[in-house]
Amino acid sequence: MTKKTPATTKPGVFASNYAKFITFLKNKIRSAQVKGAIAVNRELIKLYWELGKEILEKQERERWGSNVLEKVARDLQNEFPGVEGFSKRNMFRMRAFYQAYEKVPQAVAQLDTLPIFPFHGGTMLSFLKKSRIQQNVYGMRKKL
Repeated sequence: MTKKTPATTKPGVFASNYAKFITFLKNKIRSAQVKGAIAVNRELIKLYWELGKEILEKQERERWGSNVLEKVARDLQNEFPGVEGFSKRNMFRMRAFYQAYEKVPQAVAQLDTLPIFPFHGGTMLSFLKKSRIQQNVYGMRKKL
């Protein structure tokens, strides 16, 4: 029986292979981070669409004025402390988002089929501009 001897590599070869390996791993991690953030954004847009729809329909059915949005915002903020995005201003924006696109619901439905979610250069909805998710994705894209 012969003993197996460990493979020996030259130090320069190891360093080169290792650097390539680390670069490969970092790229995989960044890619997964971007995909995760895109999926979260996609779900948030659907949520904002649905909340806007529910708010508008309830206001129309119950003949509620715009003051109810302040109460809705306050109640949601109390229920979800630390979760941003449920301010009175954002309630108006969600309602306006639904109103702007209620005639083309397929646009929101198509979010699942889009290969990439474009939210740079002002093409995304204004109420998402300051969201942490978008800032994180934008920061990750800049690193790539």
